[in-house]
Amino acid sequence: MAVSPRRGMFILFTAFFVVSSRGLIFAQNPGAQDIHPFLDKVAEKIKAYPEYKNWKASAALTITKMDRNWKPESVTVVTKNVKVTNGEREEEILKAVEKKKGTSKDITQKYAEEARENREKEKNRRAEEKNDKTKDDESRGGSLSLDSLLPFSEKKRDQFDFRLSEGAALNGKPAVVLDFVARVKDEKNWEGRFYFDPATYDLLQLEVKPSANPRMVKELEVGMTFDILQGRYLVLKSSRVKINGGIFIKHIRQVVEEEYSGFEVLDEKHFQTSGRFDSLSNFI
Repeated sequence: MAVSPRRGMFILFTAFFVVSSRGLIFAQNPGAQDIHPFLDKVAEKIKAYPEYKNWKASAALTITKMDRNWKPESVTVVTKNVKVTNGEREEEILKAVEKKKGTSKDITQKYAEEARENREKEKNRRAEEKNDKTKDDESRGGSLSLDSLLPFSEKKRDQFDFRLSEGAALNGKPAVVLDFVARVKDEKNWEGRFYFDPATYDLLQLEVKPSANPRMVKELEVGMTFDILQGRYLVLKSSRVKINGGIFIKHIRQVVEEEYSGFEVLDEKHFQTSGRFDSLSNFI
């Protein structure tokens, strides 16, 4: 599924978190422990990740379509090579197999054609909306930036309540957990949980959802895990998107999971360090 370090609500985008019992609520209460030093360090770390628009990787995509009772109707497994050049994504579909009602069907050619058509439509849509003055930077082009999910900037902090838990673990390794809840419920205000490396403040994992669902969306959950490449690049390791929404004629109930391997950043020069990969639409 092509959803949007940057398909927006085109992303219509197993939680295995261990939460420490020592969490405390941090808001604007006079007696609360000051969480701002931690948020400062996290914001500084994320800002320092170099931005890149050129990369390649292998990817394994699993699309599970659900029935009304959230039981699998079909499972499509796709293997592919992905290359992004100047923010434009290209895919080489190696294999696509659909499993339905106990039978497997090779749909490689059909899937590749549909994927190519969808990427072209999305490219044209972004071009049409690029100069739309009625849209802000986050919604323009239908992209969902990583920045829109992160509440760490001083501008955004007062819009959320935070809960910090130290001494937690993620995949058997130490982690710091940060839960955050939006004070004003809005589809642009995401809330959920982050995991950080306690020693480096690197972002390890997130699971978020909009504090208020977009129109015609009943449920939308986004999960991501990250790697740090070459000690400085924040790269997506895996993603999971659960979507339940639509109208009677076309209702979407599905879980889309994607894992990346062999990730390679192709940028040779960096003119700014404004944060991570260019757009989430090039990943999920």
